[in-house]
Amino acid sequence: MRYIIFFWVFLLCVPAVIKAHNSLVPQPQKISYGKSQLLLKGLTIGFAYQPSAEDNFAAVELSDLIEKATGSSAKIMESGVSGTSIVFERTGNNSPLPIPEEKTGPGTRESYKISITSNRLMITASSSAGLFYGVQTIRQMIEGNGNKAFLPEAEIEDWPSIAFRSFMMDMSHAQLPRIDEIKRQIDFLSLWKANQYFFYSEASIELEGYPLLMADARYTKEQIKEIIEYARVRHIDVIPNMELYGHLHDLFRLETYSDLSVIPHGGEFKPMDPRVKPLLEEWIAQISFLFPSPFLHIGFDETWLLEIEAKKMNKAPEELYLEMLKQTTDIVEKNGKIALCGADMLQKFPAIVPRVSQKLIAVPWHYFPLTNTEYDKLLMPFSKARVPIIVQGAIINWNWLVPEFGISFRNTDLLIAAGKKYNAIGYITSGWTDDTQTLIRLGFPDMAYGAASSWQNDPIDQENFFKDYTMAQYPPQIAEKVEKALRALTASEALLSEALGATDPAFWDNPFLKDNLKRIEENKENLHKGRLMAEEAQVFLLSALKEGIDTSTLFTLYTGARLLDYLALKYLYAGEIADFWNQINESSNKIETMRKLYMELAYKYHTRTSDLLDGIVTTKELFSKAWLMEYTTFRLGVALGKFDYEYQFWLKFQLRLEQLYQHYNDGDTLPSLESLSE
Repeated sequence: MRYIIFFWVFLLCVPAVIKAHNSLVPQPQKISYGKSQLLLKGLTIGFAYQPSAEDNFAAVELSDLIEKATGSSAKIMESGVSGTSIVFERTGNNSPLPIPEEKTGPGTRESYKISITSNRLMITASSSAGLFYGVQTIRQMIEGNGNKAFLPEAEIEDWPSIAFRSFMMDMSHAQLPRIDEIKRQIDFLSLWKANQYFFYSEASIELEGYPLLMADARYTKEQIKEIIEYARVRHIDVIPNMELYGHLHDLFRLETYSDLSVIPHGGEFKPMDPRVKPLLEEWIAQISFLFPSPFLHIGFDETWLLEIEAKKMNKAPEELYLEMLKQTTDIVEKNGKIALCGADMLQKFPAIVPRVSQKLIAVPWHYFPLTNTEYDKLLMPFSKARVPIIVQGAIINWNWLVPEFGISFRNTDLLIAAGKKYNAIGYITSGWTDDTQTLIRLGFPDMAYGAASSWQNDPIDQENFFKDYTMAQYPPQIAEKVEKALRALTASEALLSEALGATDPAFWDNPFLKDNLKRIEENKENLHKGRLMAEEAQVFLLSALKEGIDTSTLFTLYTGARLLDYLALKYLYAGEIADFWNQINESSNKIETMRKLYMELAYKYHTRTSDLLDGIVTTKELFSKAWLMEYTTFRLGVALGKFDYEYQFWLKFQLRLEQLYQHYNDGDTLPSLESLSE
C-alpha cells in the first residue's frame, strides 16, 4: 500500500505532460497557446468587409484545408457570420504583391494576426497577402482528423524579417521546365511565404523580331502572362531575370548575331559595337511591357572577357564595366523599372560601387559558406555607398546527383545573417539547371528553407528541419518516412562526395583511372556506408509511394536515391574488380584463377558487369520519367545519351574481359584495367 500511495503522490507532484503542438515553418514572430480547441467540422467562413478576389482565394484555400482534415469543406458566406465560425478581416488595401518600398514589422503589408478560441478563428491583416500568409500558418496548425480535427487555442502575431523572399528558376542552361511545373513551384513557394519568383531567361522568352532565337525551347507571351497571373493570386511577383551583357551564347550562336560577341559565336556582347544599344533597348522594352513587376534583373554577372576587352580598348576593366552597366540601367529606368544586377563584378571592383545608379539593387551571390571577415569585405562597400542589396544563395545541385543540403542550409543561414548586418532587403534561393542531370524537385527542401529562413527572425532549427518540413508538407501517414528518406539521402550524398568528389561528374567517370582506383582504396568504408544510406532512402520512399499519394516529389526523391545507389555500386565494384585483377597476377595458376574471376566479373548474368548494365538501364528509365514530370523534351536526348554512354562503357568492358578470358594463355601479361576500359 505504501508503494501505491507513493506512486500517486509522485504523479500529483509532477506537472502534467502537455502534448506539444505542431512545429511551424517559418516560426511566427509571436505565438502563445491556450488550453481549449476549435473543432473544424461544420465551420463557416465569412468576411468582416467586402472581399476581393484574392481574399476569396485565401478563403477557398482554407476551406479546402478543412475539407482535407474533416472530410467536408467549410461553407464560404458572402456576408459576415455569427456563432462558431472563421472570420477574415482586412484592415487596409488589397495590395497583393510586394512593392519597391516594401517594409517589414508589425502592422506592415504582409503582417497578420491570428486569434483562435473555442468558438472562433479570426485572421486579421492589412492586405490580402497577409490574410493568405495567415492561412498558410493555419495549414500547419491543424491537428487530428475527421470529426476530431481541431485548431489549438492560440494568439499569433507575425511578420517577415526580410521584405523580399525569392526563388530564382533557371530556364536557360539545359532543361526547359513545363508550365505546369512552374505553377507547381509557385504553389510550393507560396506555402512558405515567398513573395518573388525570378524567371531566369537568357533567351527562353518569345521576342518579336527574333523568330529563330531558341525557337525549339522558349515560352510564348501568352504562357508568360498565364504564369504571372497564376503567381499574383498567390502573392508572388514574377520578375524577369535577363542576361544583358554576358551569358548570351544562345543569341550569338545564330550567324546573324555571331559577330556581336567578343569572340564569334561566344557569350559576351562586344561592348562598344553600335548595334548593341539598340538591341538592348528593344529587348528591355519588350520584356518591360510583358512583365508588370516593378523590377527587372539585368544579370551582368560573370563577364569573363571584360579585362581582355578593356585592355584592347586601353581602358580600366572597371570603367568599361561601369559604362556598360550605366547604359543598361539607364534603359531599364526609362522603361519605368528598377534594375537589379549580379554583384560579383562590383565586389571585384568595389571602388565603382558608389558610382552606380542610385536606384540599382545589387545582388551579391555566394553559394558556399564564408567567414564573417569575408562577408564584411564583400558586403560593406554596398552599405557604405547606400546601395541596397539582395543576397543570393543556391541549391547545391549543379555538380551533385542529390543536393548537398548540409552545405546549402549553412550557407543560407550565414548569408542571411550577413545580409541583415548590412541591411539586405531580400534573399534569393537559386535553382540552377547547369547540368542535364539536374532534377529541381530534389531541391524542394532548399526552396522551403530559403523562404522560411528569410521570413522568421531567428535561424531555422536545422537539426529538426527535415522533421518539421515533412510534417508540414506531407500527410501524416508518410511524413516520417519522407523525413528519414531525406536524412538518408543527405548522408549518402555527403559520404559519396567525400569519397569521390562531386557526384555528378563521378557518375560518368572511368573508375579504373589511376586516381579513381586510389580514391576507391582509400574510401571503401565511405562508399559502403554511402550505398547503405541510399538503400535506406529507397526503402522509406518505396513505402511512402505505396500510399498512392501524389505529392509531386516522392518519385523524384526515389530516382535520386537510385542514382546514388548506382554511383556507389559502380565504384565498389570497380574496387572489387581491381582486387580480382591483383589475384590473377599473384596466382600460381593464372588460367584457373582467370576462369573463376571471369564467372564473377563478366559472364552474361549474375556478375559485376551485368549488374552494372542492369543498373544503368533501370536508372535511365527512372531518370527519363522524372525528367518528363518536370521538363519538356528539349535536351532530354542529351541527358539520356550520357546513360547510353555509360551502358556502352560497361558493355565494352564486359566483352573485352570475355575476349581476354577466351584467349588468355598462362604466362601472358595482363593488360591494365585502365587500358582495358579505354
